Amino acid sequence: MENITFDTEGKTKTVKEDIEWLRLWCEDTNDETLPRVALIGDSITEGYFRSVFNALKGIARVDVLATSYSIRSAAYQNMVKSFVADSHYAVVHYNYGLHAYSVADDAYESECSAMIEYISARAKVVLGTSTTVLDSDLKTESEYWKEKVRARNQRLEKIAKKQGLLVDDLNALSQTLLGEYRAPDGVHFSEKGYQALAKKVAESIKKALV
Repeated sequence: MENITFDTEGKTKTVKEDIEWLRLWCEDTNDETLPRVALIGDSITEGYFRSVFNALKGIARVDVLATSYSIRSAAYQNMVKSFVADSHYAVVHYNYGLHAYSVADDAYESECSAMIEYISARAKVVLGTSTTVLDSDLKTESEYWKEKVRARNQRLEKIAKKQGLLVDDLNALSQTLLGEYRAPDGVHFSEKGYQALAKKVAESIKKALV
């Protein structure tokens, strides 16, 4: 609860990042000839979105909601729920774990579980594990991030087991995507890296569509 405060009306407020952003993109919104799927996540999701979109052409329409907002914020809760309820989705691929670093693991699990229950009532859900963060050498896992990523992925796997959901282990794949597969910051990926992630995401969605 360390980054949560309450205003005089009892509304929760979270500590924001210096820059908050949202990208929502949907194409062919009235076409019902193919099943529609959604990618929900952060900048990693935004990075592989277009490659997943292309990989699933002729199989499914692909929408995306990518954002930096904390899972504990009202803004996040409202925008994700509204997005999911706005269209009929066959599958939602949910990959959200790197933002709101200071949110306690128990709070992350609680909020994530509630959100996934909401989505699961409307679509099949595939949970993507959070990817590794590397040091500047783009080969060594960041000590600052290692335990946080591991803890969040353990919570996701716990939720998946409890709710009977498919897990897309992007973390395991990301551990093999080093050097040229990464962006200089060690968090994001190069185009080659995003294509590798997109291939796995697309395969997971295809399995869920069966």
